[in-house]
Amino acid sequence: MTERTLQHIANAGGTPNHFLTHPDKDHPGLLWWSRALNGLTEQGYSHDELARQILAVQFHGYHSQSWRPIPYTLPSQSFAFHLVRRAISRDAVIVLGRIAAMWKIAVPELASYPHVVTPKQNRSVQISRGNFNPEDFERIEQALKG
Repeated sequence: MTERTLQHIANAGGTPNHFLTHPDKDHPGLLWWSRALNGLTEQGYSHDELARQILAVQFHGYHSQSWRPIPYTLPSQSFAFHLVRRAISRDAVIVLGRIAAMWKIAVPELASYPHVVTPKQNRSVQISRGNFNPEDFERIEQALKG
C-alpha cells in the first residue's frame, strides 16, 4: 500500500484517490472513504467519479488518537499548504474540517476565501446533507458537477 501511495503522490499530473478505486472491497481505506462520502454516493455520484474529483489534503499525514499541533512545520506540510493554495487559485471548493483554525493560520488566504465550507460537526468527516448547511452542500455538489 505504501508503494502504491507513493506512486500516486509522485505523479505530477495527479491521480484518482486510489482508496476509492481499490479492488479489495474490504480494504480499510475504501471502507473509510465510503463512509466519509456516503452522502455524495447517495446523491448518485460513483466512487470512480469522486476518486477523480476530490482531493484530500491532511494537515499532518499521520493518525493520532489525540491531536495536538507540533511546534514546527514538516516538509510534507509545506507541500500540503502549496496544494491548498493551488486549489484556491483555481477557485475550488475547500472543505475545512477538524482543525479549520490551524489551516487558516498556515494558509492565511483561507480566512477570506469565499469558497470555504465547514461541516456542522467539525469532528465528523462525512460529506452529507445532514452535516452541512444546505447552501454549503449545494456548493459541494455544484463543484462536483463542474
